[in-house]
Amino acid sequence: MINKYRVALLRKEFPFLDRLYMEGCLTEIQPEEVTDIKIRKGDKSLLQEMGYEEGGGNFDVNHKHYKMYHAICGTRIFHLSSAGYGINPDSGKRNYWDTNTIGEQLFVKKIVPDYIVECVKNEGDKNGCGITRFWTIYKMKKFDLTEYHQDQIDLHATIIKDEIAAAHA
Repeated sequence: MINKYRVALLRKEFPFLDRLYMEGCLTEIQPEEVTDIKIRKGDKSLLQEMGYEEGGGNFDVNHKHYKMYHAICGTRIFHLSSAGYGINPDSGKRNYWDTNTIGEQLFVKKIVPDYIVECVKNEGDKNGCGITRFWTIYKMKKFDLTEYHQDQIDLHATIIKDEIAAAHA
């Protein structure tokens, strides 16, 4: 478990940590229950990531792994969608779903975050063996999100122009 002094200081610096728990984003995890919380600078590679969720309930095995992202804008918290699958415990059938990258979701929803919080949970067996939980707080205040979006638009415009040219050849 994470050091209690560290949690107290992180709560003071990042008051939204408790709100992630209280507002239902991560109903099962409080900051004290996290294995570690790291602080990083947000960059382009983060915006190309996407969350994932996998869960199941076959026979006596019940597991859940995820990497979820939340965008923090002032006092607002936005849960970003994740790709993944779930297993129907009755039929054993997997239900899959997809999502867009973090950058695409921020673009579509017009979110300019101060922070992005990555929450990872890796759960072992039904007895709880091997559960690890990590949070990473990415500071986005100095990252030029507008430039990132423009670079992505320019890249995709070039790809589309090439496709059109190839179709006309």
